[in-house]
Amino acid sequence: MKKPSWHELRFSREVAAVCALAFAAACTGALGDTTEGPGESSSSTGGDGASTGSDPPPFQPAAGMLRRLTRTQFRNAVRDMLGVEVDIHQLDADSWNGNFAVVGAATVVTSERGVEQYHAAIEGAVDAVFSDPARRDRFIGCAPSGAENDACVRGFIEALGLRAWRRPLEAAEVDRLAAVATKAAAELESAVEGARWATVALFTSPNFLYRPELGAPSADGSLRLTGYEMASRLAFLVWNSLPDQELLDQAASGALGTVEGIRAAATRLLEAPAGREAVGAFAEEYMRLDRISTQAKDTALFPEYSPALRAAMVRDMRGTWEVLAFDDRTSALDLFSTTKVVVNTELAQLYGLETAGLGSDAFEVRSLPADGPRVGILSKAGFLSQFANQKEGSPTLRGKFMRDALMCTPIPPPPGDVALELPEPPADKPLTKRQRLEIHRTEPACAGCHSYMDPLGLPLETFDAIGRFRTTDHGLPIDPSGEFDGVPVADARALGVTLSSDASVAECLVRKYYTYAAGHEERDVDERVLDALTASFEGSGYKLRELVLDVVTNDAFSSVAPQP
Repeated sequence: MKKPSWHELRFSREVAAVCALAFAAACTGALGDTTEGPGESSSSTGGDGASTGSDPPPFQPAAGMLRRLTRTQFRNAVRDMLGVEVDIHQLDADSWNGNFAVVGAATVVTSERGVEQYHAAIEGAVDAVFSDPARRDRFIGCAPSGAENDACVRGFIEALGLRAWRRPLEAAEVDRLAAVATKAAAELESAVEGARWATVALFTSPNFLYRPELGAPSADGSLRLTGYEMASRLAFLVWNSLPDQELLDQAASGALGTVEGIRAAATRLLEAPAGREAVGAFAEEYMRLDRISTQAKDTALFPEYSPALRAAMVRDMRGTWEVLAFDDRTSALDLFSTTKVVVNTELAQLYGLETAGLGSDAFEVRSLPADGPRVGILSKAGFLSQFANQKEGSPTLRGKFMRDALMCTPIPPPPGDVALELPEPPADKPLTKRQRLEIHRTEPACAGCHSYMDPLGLPLETFDAIGRFRTTDHGLPIDPSGEFDGVPVADARALGVTLSSDASVAECLVRKYYTYAAGHEERDVDERVLDALTASFEGSGYKLRELVLDVVTNDAFSSVAPQP
């Protein structure tokens, strides 16, 4: 497939122009005669004011910033430091700018209630450690005396703080935390209580909750992440948690100041068991799996839609990404045609697989029938159930997600005065969802956008609101035909196979992973970086592990601009 130019790529994403024309036409009463479409525009500049000529503008780093830990990162960090699981649903919500929580982490505002929630979570986790004398003694590692300038407490604070704050504590910071311990020990008449409250103070500090990525001047005058900032950024990208002692030692030695040092460190992180997070955590945000746990379904229609099934949907999606990337080490495009699933009893039943050896908490990697109707991540219950309502699936929502996430051609939201609900047909004249959508598309304000979404989602109509396979809709046979980017597809299986051979899907995946790793939405000035990453991704055979390494060793990952 010919690689499109930057100019073509930019305007291939301007589906919004077509939708806007349709909306305007609905107001004026006529579509009119226009020659502009998603590949054509009279505009001469891009979204950042840059020229949309044949060459992209020079790369410019994004401004340095503070990032709040996402709820998942907070949970992982507390677990890795204290060995305690916190309930992330009791924490302040993430912000999903650019459809990623890690992007929203730079702009999210922590509410007063959110501060209370973080404090409660930390105090509960610390209490769990200190309530067990043996566990507490191992955690402290020495016997605190409660005296002022207690060497035990100061050493404990320095060691704990190095990892929790991802950098060495300054002397004044150690002094303040040691003073907390001394005061608490005196008032509570317990040296151990002093250590406990110093621990609470350390973990409730903004230095734990926020990650600075501000940089420092390098030899050539540009701003680069410091060694400790790079260690933190690497760890939270690859492990979705804190750096370990070895990575912090590499930061201190300056080893993370070279491309070779960064590649070696990232390779080690990827090869550790937690390295699967580099792909699994990305998949969870990219596919918005966070929504599954709270999504309701009609219990009369779907009595099997239990918490265990919903948890399995998330595990299946994440697990399949991880298996293909780390176990099979195959092309990322195989995600759309794989028969691999990760199932427990409940999900195996939904997929029509044998349940022997499984349980609600016992998962296995299994394979679907080679000639079955279900292939790839788009036929997984974790995808299908999200883009559905309480009673039925939604070709429009499924197609909209594919346009945005897989093709990088986002569809804008409809105007506020456009009816979103499909009219229900008379009880004695049932219609399939396809037939109802065809009626809906006769409305001028709906036709433009729906023509980009519905043909992508209709091949998935053989799966209901929780992802069960079916052949009829309201008693009528389902026609699962549709198209992908102008290519006709017969059904869900054909859709998956078509996506698995489309290089533009791989190019879009690079854009999404770069957004996730860089922590900011894509800009015109990122285009040269994206071109280089796309070329190397193709050269690797679309291997996700190689994409991670290419991203972290690119200058864009370690460079920042001054804060405005």
